Amino acid sequence: MELNSLKKILLFSCAGNKRLIETMVDDESTCTNVKSSAILESRLVDSFLTKNGQIRFWILNVYNYVSSGQILSSVFEYNSSGINWKSRGLPVLPFIEYAINEQKYIEDYSVDKEPIPHLLNCLDSIRRILEKMKEDSLDVESKIKYRGASETLNYFIDVLNGKYGDEKIPFELIYHFFKDYWEDLKDSTHTFRALRDLATMQKGWRNSKESRYALTKCLRNLEQYMPE
Repeated sequence: MELNSLKKILLFSCAGNKRLIETMVDDESTCTNVKSSAILESRLVDSFLTKNGQIRFWILNVYNYVSSGQILSSVFEYNSSGINWKSRGLPVLPFIEYAINEQKYIEDYSVDKEPIPHLLNCLDSIRRILEKMKEDSLDVESKIKYRGASETLNYFIDVLNGKYGDEKIPFELIYHFFKDYWEDLKDSTHTFRALRDLATMQKGWRNSKESRYALTKCLRNLEQYMPE
């Protein structure tokens, strides 16, 4: 965007707001010996990138043309690194929903198969977690729920193992699985290790105004839950 175009955006909605901002910036400039333009630039950058270092890093990468898949992978990996096989517990469900929504824009099926062995190990660990939940359940409805979840995982594992020949990896279905069982699986490190692998494997993520804005919005909303 050209500088003149940017200046046109910075039009105040009323004289009162203009006077308020100009006075506050002038006061800070006088007291700190920092130019008014530098103060305004700093405020704008912080408002768009946030002050949290990790979120800032991710947003900068979004606009340095790192793919959405790589950003998602990094977010999921970050959340996987709790202690005692636990996740950090960050509310990253919106990132799963983002990945689901973006599936309709991925036109070419292209997969990096390198993470598949690790993904299979993660899915096997998740299956054991669900089997334990089924065993511990006291009502029939919950037992049916977790049995169904295990059967779905078995299907994903079979596809990844090539049991069905050249059948495509059902990325959208796997993301939906984690969304559907979010409350059951959100505390496990294995969940986010699997999601990291999934986002890394899939290629062809779009890079558009809409995709960048949506992902950046998810990142900004995560800031309040991040450690200082």
